[in-house]
Amino acid sequence: MTSKAVELAILAGYDQDPMYFDAQDGDFHNHTIDEAAEYFGFSADLTRELHEWDDELQGTFNLAVPQDSGFPSPRHRHAWIEKGKELAARIKRESPVVASVDYQADGYFQDGTCVF
Repeated sequence: MTSKAVELAILAGYDQDPMYFDAQDGDFHNHTIDEAAEYFGFSADLTRELHEWDDELQGTFNLAVPQDSGFPSPRHRHAWIEKGKELAARIKRESPVVASVDYQADGYFQDGTCVF
């Protein structure tokens, strides 16, 4: 776990690592949930819930017909977005080294409009 406060963005999308931050190597890039958990000191419970949340999105991807990818209803998509928002707020509360969390879901929130 780092000792320096670091900004984190959650950029969930198909087939990409959702955690975007600078791991003190001077290069912001996407990291896996497990990398972020180790770096920021997430609890096992928070890490598991982040995996479940990301798995839910990844499970809606239709590789055979990508344009048919997506949640089965707007209600399901909204619930996923709200769960991610709760997890983003929880990351900020639970990790003393997270300076801020910019939650963007899968492009639902614009950069910098949903920050904890």
